[in-house]
Amino acid sequence: MIRGERLYELQNLDEELEHGQRRISEIGASLGETGALLQARRALATAEEEHRTWMTRTRDLELEIESLENKISSSEKRLYGGSVTNPKELSDIQSEIASLKRRHSALEDELLEAMVYGDQVEATLEECRANLEDTEAHWQADQAALQNEQSQLEARLEAVREERGKLRQSIDADDLAFYDKVRGRFGSITVTTLRDGVCGYCAVAPSSTKLKAIRSGRELLQCGNCGRILLDLG
Repeated sequence: MIRGERLYELQNLDEELEHGQRRISEIGASLGETGALLQARRALATAEEEHRTWMTRTRDLELEIESLENKISSSEKRLYGGSVTNPKELSDIQSEIASLKRRHSALEDELLEAMVYGDQVEATLEECRANLEDTEAHWQADQAALQNEQSQLEARLEAVREERGKLRQSIDADDLAFYDKVRGRFGSITVTTLRDGVCGYCAVAPSSTKLKAIRSGRELLQCGNCGRILLDLG
């Protein structure tokens, strides 16, 4: 095997491990209630409160109208029942009935407006309920998919860690120390392959002497420009 080839394999495992861990962190941040779900719940709560307010107002108007009708009926019985004969008192009763009827008419107009508005309130309430139901369904599906991805990733990363551990044990100690040193300095891209005789990372060609040594597969050499370990896989 070409010297450094196991380092290239190790780099691939290290990269997969890093990417997997990063993705698991992203999944963790995405699990739980989303902004869209919270907004849908708030919208429904607002619509429900508006609906309760409307129902209370409608019921209050209906009760007040019913009370006025009873008062009008009672006053008309007094007016036409013959028990009151005093002209001044009769005139007062007539004025009272007229006032009650004006108030009754105004309340009926308010009730009609409330009923029209109520149709809008109920439509909004149903729309908010449907939106929350749809949002929750999508959220639950997304959460299930994320949890499934998380589970699969965790299983895969456990296998990668085991494979990585075995691979590190099989690599020459000096080569491994060299790899760790370069990786600590440059990050994830530690080993890069030659591409048409140039560094696969920075595209700078090594000297002919260094190129020959790299292609022999017996030495670990770094790119003179970017510092990555150069490998020729043929």
